[in-house]
This record gives sequence, structure tokens and C-alpha cells, in this order.
Amino acid sequence: MYPRHLQPMDPSPAFNPDQAVPIEALPLTPPPAVAIEVAAFQQRIAALEAALEQTHTALVSSEARHRSLLQAIPDLIMRINATGVYLDFIEAKGMNLLVQRSADRLGKNVREILPPPLAEQYLAAIKGALETDQPQVFEYHLAIQGIAGDYEARVVPCEDGEGEAVIIVRDITERKRMELALKQEQDRAEELLLNILPPSVAEQLKRSSAAIADRFEEATILFADLVGFTQLAASLEPTELVALLNGLFSQFDRRVEELGLEKIKTVGDAYLVVGGVPTPRADHAIAVAHLALEMLKIVDRFSQENGLNLRIRIGINTGAVVAGVIGLKKFIYDLWGDSVNVASRMESHGLPGEIQVSESTHKLLQEVYEFEDRGLIEVKGKGQMQAYLLKNRLDRQNILI
Repeated sequence: MYPRHLQPMDPSPAFNPDQAVPIEALPLTPPPAVAIEVAAFQQRIAALEAALEQTHTALVSSEARHRSLLQAIPDLIMRINATGVYLDFIEAKGMNLLVQRSADRLGKNVREILPPPLAEQYLAAIKGALETDQPQVFEYHLAIQGIAGDYEARVVPCEDGEGEAVIIVRDITERKRMELALKQEQDRAEELLLNILPPSVAEQLKRSSAAIADRFEEATILFADLVGFTQLAASLEPTELVALLNGLFSQFDRRVEELGLEKIKTVGDAYLVVGGVPTPRADHAIAVAHLALEMLKIVDRFSQENGLNLRIRIGINTGAVVAGVIGLKKFIYDLWGDSVNVASRMESHGLPGEIQVSESTHKLLQEVYEFEDRGLIEVKGKGQMQAYLLKNRLDRQNILI
């Protein structure tokens, strides 16, 4: 007998194949908890796939919109690497291309597409942008399909592409045309301004609208007047009169410019010139005296050529003057001071075909020119004044003109 807890177990019953349950008959449905978890997992996968598809569609749509926007702007946009190979190319609206299809550029080098000098300019700008991490801008002129144009290229290093740059090319032909037209207008305005004002005074006027006035301690003033011109004018048509004055005074103007003097103005048939203003010069009196003698010759020659009997009366004085521009419109560079009045009196009290000078001018010229002493003459508003008639230039080595 064995103790109770050591009793041997009953032997397993023998296997009976007839009593076995087929595998196909076993239940395949997972437990409810597992089925719920699997269904939830499948739903998450489907949602992720839908979101991914939506994101992809949005990206494609966004890229298409951005490319359409870029193609609508008037700039050519390219992405080129450091060696000059085209990586991307977006055409500019309305801009002619050296290569008709943009796709034909991709993978090619700029040296294969652009003229050699321009290709090297592109490569140099790309290198500069990549090395300095700063935009590089340059302009160039290029004929595309037989049409010449001007272009501006802006080269910017890519932030997300190492060794790559974005190049934005803009057609600036119209801008250049407008700049040239503006420059021509400015040049014409400058020329007109210089026709009425000395260059230094014109520069002052452009910098400031304030009145311009400068005092010059010593200058020589010349007044000239055509004798008998009033009677001559009465016998001429207006156009003939203007043509006559223009022909004569234009010759005066050329000589004034050659001698470096400053024409102040003409009033009717009167002509006013100054030496030593606005640029001081030591030989102002000599230069003005030389001009006066030349004016006598010009009038004589002009009269003979036109069958006229014109004569000129000239007065010269030397002294202090104030010169400047006043007012807001119709600018004129003018002279003020007693010295100007005396020069005018020297002319009006002079003789036809003669050059009358004051005592102050005579002192500066007596070693250079020959004079005739007129003695004291009665001058309106001044009383008696010493006057001289300038005759000829002496043959001296120290003559400056």
C-alpha cells in the first residue's frame, strides 16, 4: 500500500483518432478585445494614408501655383551650381531666350549656352556670391534673336543648397532707355543753365535756392553800344533785325569765351562783359582791353560784309563789384556797384568807333597799351572825370594775351 499522497495517477486514456476534432472546425474569430484593437489600428493607418495623400496633393498644387506665379513675373530665375551647371530654370514672362526650351538648359554648363565673355561674368559672380555669402549684381548688354537689350543679373547664394546660387535676371532695356532720355534732358537743361550762368554759379544754384552774391574787389567792366542802331532798326523787318544782332553778337560771344571773360547780358543793342568775375584773374584789365580792340575789328568787318554803316562805342572801367543771382525765375547773373555805373558812363560819354577807359583802368594798362588822353570830361551824375581813349597794344614781352 502506498501512502495517499504517493498514490500513482491514473494512466492517460489511449488516443482515439475517431474522437479528434479537425483543425478546420476550430473557431477563427479572435477575442472581442483583440478585434477592437486591430480595427482601431487599421483606421489609424487609413487616416495616415489619407493625410499623406492630401499633403502630397497640396504640395504638388502649391508647387504648381508657385511656379505659375514665378512664371508670371518679368524676371528670369535660375539655379546654377558653382561649376556653372543649370539645376533649375524658370522662364520670364515675355523675355526672349537664347535657348528656346528651358528644359534644354538643365544639366548643361553656362559656357555651352551663353557667349564666352558673359559666361565668365556669370561664373565670376557666382563664385563671388558663394565666397562672400553676399549678393552680386552686374549688368550686361546682349542681343537675343536679333533684338539687342540690357539686362541686370542678381546672384544670391542658396541657403539650402551648398555650392549653389539663384540668379535673377531682369530686362532693364526700357529702364536704360528712360535713363538715357533723362540724362539727355539733364544735359540739355545743364547746357541751358550754363548759357545764362557761369559754371561755378550754376553749381551754387543747384545746391541752394538762396540768393547768390559775391563781392570782387577788382574787376574790369566793358559796356558796348551800337551807334545809330535805333535808326537802322526802324528800316528793318523784325526778323531781319534779330538776325543782324544775332550774327554780330554771336561773334562777340565766341571771342569772349576764347578770352575767358564773362558775358553778363545784352540789352537791346548794348553788350555787357566783365573780366575777373566770377573767377578772379590778375590780367582781367588786359583781357577786356584785348576784347575791346577785337570788337572794333569785328564790327568793321561785319559792316562791310553786310553793306551797313555800323559803328560801336565802348566804355571800360575797373573797380569793385558785387556779382550774383537774385529772384526765383528767369535767372540772370548780374553786376552791381558804382564801378558798373562808371563803365556805363564811359560808354555813353564816349565817341563812335572808340574805346574810352577810366583812370583806374588806364593805370593797369598804361604799360601795355597806347592811349590818347581825353582830359577831364563831364560825366552825368559824377561831375568831371579823367578819361582816355585806348588805341593799340604796345609791343611788349610781358603782354599776357
